[in-house]
Order: sequence, then C-alpha cells, then structure tokens
Amino acid sequence: MFASTQNTTETQQFAAHAIGVPANRILVRVKRIGGGFGGKESRYAVLSTVVAVAAYKLGRPVRCMLDRDEDMLITGGRHPYLSRYKIGFKKTGQITALEVSYYSNAGMSMDLSHAVMDRTLFSMDNAYNIPNIKGTGYVCKTNLPSNTAFRGFGAPQGMMVAEAWMSDIAEVCGLPPEQVRKLNMYREGDLTHFNQKLEAFNVHRCWDECLQSARYQERKTAIARFNKQHRWKKRGIAIIPTKFGISFTLSFLNQAGALVHIYTDGSVLLTHGGIEMGQGLHTKMIQVMLPGSKVSGEL
Repeated sequence: MFASTQNTTETQQFAAHAIGVPANRILVRVKRIGGGFGGKESRYAVLSTVVAVAAYKLGRPVRCMLDRDEDMLITGGRHPYLSRYKIGFKKTGQITALEVSYYSNAGMSMDLSHAVMDRTLFSMDNAYNIPNIKGTGYVCKTNLPSNTAFRGFGAPQGMMVAEAWMSDIAEVCGLPPEQVRKLNMYREGDLTHFNQKLEAFNVHRCWDECLQSARYQERKTAIARFNKQHRWKKRGIAIIPTKFGISFTLSFLNQAGALVHIYTDGSVLLTHGGIEMGQGLHTKMIQVMLPGSKVSGEL
C-alpha cells in the first residue's frame, strides 16, 4: 500500500509489473493533494515503483520523501515553448489570418508531451475568432528531465502566444489593446477552429462587467498621468479574456464511475473514483446525493 496522486490506475499497474504480482494485489491510497498538479499525473512512477519493490523485498513499509529541490529536478514541470507566428490583420485591428508554430521542450522522454501539445493547438485562438488559421506543433526531445502535466496542460502556452500577437496588432495599429481584443472576440454561435459551436458564450458580458467593476478606463487614465509625471517609475494595467476547455486531450481520461448504495433506512453510501485536489469534490458529491441538504462532511 502506498500513496500516489492523480493517476492511481497507472500507479497500480506499474507497481504490479515491477514486483511481478497481479494488479489487484496493489492498493493505492490517495490523500488530499495540492492544486499545483505538476508531476502528479505521471512522474510519480519514478519513485512509486522503487518503493514498491523495496517494500516487497523487505516485507515492511518503505517511504521516500524528496526535498523540494530534488522533486523539481527529477519530476520535471511545465513545458517551455518557443513559438514563431505570422499574423494578418486590417488597419482596424481585425484579424484575417494566422500561421503559428510551437516548439515544446519535452525533455528526455515522451511522457504526456503529445497531449500537452494537443491542448496548446486547441487553445491557439484563445478567445478570438480567426477566419483562416494554421497551427503546427513540434515536440522536441532534449537532454533535460522529462517535462509533464502541469496546471493548464499546454493551454497557457498557446494563450500567451495569442496575447503576444494580439499586443503586436494593437501596437502596429496604434489602437488601445482592449479595443482590439474585444473586436476579435468570438460571439455566440461562432465555430472554433476545431469546429465546436460556442453556446452560452458569455465572454462579452464578462468583459464588460470586468471593465466596469474594475473602473478600467478611469484607472488607465490615472496610470497614464502617473507615467507622464514619473521618469523612472512606471505603472500598467491590462485586461485579457480567456477560453479554456475542461476535458482531457487524452480521450480515455474523459470518463468517471461511481457506486451508489441506498439502504432501507434512507442512508446513502457513495463510492467514487475522484481525487480531492482543492476543488471541493467530497462536498460536491454530498450535495449531488442530497440536493438541498445542509449536510457537511467527507465521504
């Protein structure tokens, strides 16, 4: 028995394979994990299989805990990217075409780098409607520790590049960045570059509410006045939209299961395969089973 993180099934399979026993002989127990995610989906195997073999050979519990610097060196992290792009646009700031290439530093093994690149390509438009778009991803093998799943899973890289060329357009056209961004945003019913129809798409309402609640224009004017009066100290302000997909690019991961027992006394027992990582999973499961109830606690 040993602790894993997100990917319990592979932890079980790898440990069973390493010590030569059936997978049903391995029990994986997961405590609540943090929200940083990096290294928690696949890179655990570097240690979990080692301690499984040690425990099996010694016949006693074995624990291995890395220092934080060792952990970061061994398990890898977010994929560094290099991107090259060409963007076509009108004088009004309206985008007409985009061609972009992404080069991902995968490290010394494949790990989840292909799936990370998939999400980058799904997120290359961020929240903007681009009539003609072409994206190419290259997963590059290097002599560094293997990079892996990290919060956002490739989407932040794609969106950061999108905001880079969006800022370039605003600068070339001499237009306010927030004006150019709003001009190019998707609208209700538009199709993405992967042919998904956007329904209940509220980005324009969210955008206007944020501008108003943040007093954006008022603060922007005050910042411009401050920067004019101060030579060495400068301030800035920005607003950026975000569109993010909630499913996995590895399609077999888009599944879930639960076992529900309803007893004659009215009590309910729910067993599920989810992992608590800061999203309030246990509380939400109770709320699903007992709608309208004020019951609290953990499953």
